[in-house]
Amino acid sequence: MITIINSRYIQFIAMANKIDQVKEFLDQLNAPNIAVIGLTGVGKSTLINTIFGTEIAPTGSGKPVTTEFKKYSPEVLGINLPVNLYDSPGYEPGTEEPIFVQSTIDFLNQQSRKGKEEQIHLVWYIISASSARLTQADINILTEVNKKLIPAIIVLSQSDRASNRERANVRSAIERTSFNKVYEVIEVASLIIENGQEVYKPFGVKTLLDKTEELLPEIYSEAVVIAQIVDIESKKELAWKYIKQASIGCVAGGIPPVPLSAPASIISALAYMYSKIIAIYGHTKLGLLLGLSGITTGGVLSIITDGIIDSFSLMFPGISILSGTAGGSFALVSGIAFANTCEKLAISNIQGNENEVRTQLRKIFAEEFNKVSKKPALRFSSTSSPEEIIESIETMKLIDIR
Repeated sequence: MITIINSRYIQFIAMANKIDQVKEFLDQLNAPNIAVIGLTGVGKSTLINTIFGTEIAPTGSGKPVTTEFKKYSPEVLGINLPVNLYDSPGYEPGTEEPIFVQSTIDFLNQQSRKGKEEQIHLVWYIISASSARLTQADINILTEVNKKLIPAIIVLSQSDRASNRERANVRSAIERTSFNKVYEVIEVASLIIENGQEVYKPFGVKTLLDKTEELLPEIYSEAVVIAQIVDIESKKELAWKYIKQASIGCVAGGIPPVPLSAPASIISALAYMYSKIIAIYGHTKLGLLLGLSGITTGGVLSIITDGIIDSFSLMFPGISILSGTAGGSFALVSGIAFANTCEKLAISNIQGNENEVRTQLRKIFAEEFNKVSKKPALRFSSTSSPEEIIESIETMKLIDIR
């Protein structure tokens, strides 16, 4: 199957892939339910906001800000990202601890009686590292979590404020309890910003995410990768999955879910691939890619697809049609270049109005495309069979070609 590169068709594809397509993709993902449990002042909300990058949980100044378990989902531009977080009530240490214990047990019982989609899949149990102790309330709740066979991670929050002795005392107390469903004790510190400036960089949060992905059922792994903003490497790997899928689809002439049976199918595969990459990186740094300077998903796609003809001519000079072999190669190169562009946008502080941002986006994409297109491993011989090319793509490792 071959496709003549047609600028009007490219513009049509760009307009068709607006924000609704990203929403549809995210809606299809399985969202895990994570209970974030801890007393007031242990840093639950700050931790959540650090990992997911938006103010999805209200933060207080040592005062309770929730009185019952609240369900939150990270959100950007009206899109709920695929993670459900249940934030525990804001009870003060001391006299309110019995109420805290009972309300938590009631919540866990209530969720366990609901259907599979509502049950708690993982608990982040938050203890302030500087407390240097494990309270009876902590023990009672974690015992209940164990009884219900819910995997749990104990998070020693605010570890930057705790001494080595304080952290060691907490760990020692936890070890003595022998909770058989507590799989990890992780020390973390959240990002702290004062007057718009970072005063303390986070640590331990990537370890927390890695363990979270490990303990959750596999069907939830993509959702966690997309929703979080801490681990760019995991986003790279997920984007690579869709880049390879689109490239193989171009070569094979049609594999689900890439819509390659229609005319101009290779361009459809590229648009499919771009939309998935946008969803993966779009939430990073406060939804930068989805909403920076008012540019919608369709607008981002339009910026990139505006350059497809020039990029194709650069990679395949003198050729006006895109065969399956060339299409597979082009999908790999443009997909990696687009993912690299998204990554740069995610970790940089691009400023300016919409036109200035568009100019920067085009420039970054062109530079990345030019760099990636020179890699010999991404070009396939015209004498190779589709089966040989597909096998080559399947065995490619991202680390070898970036």
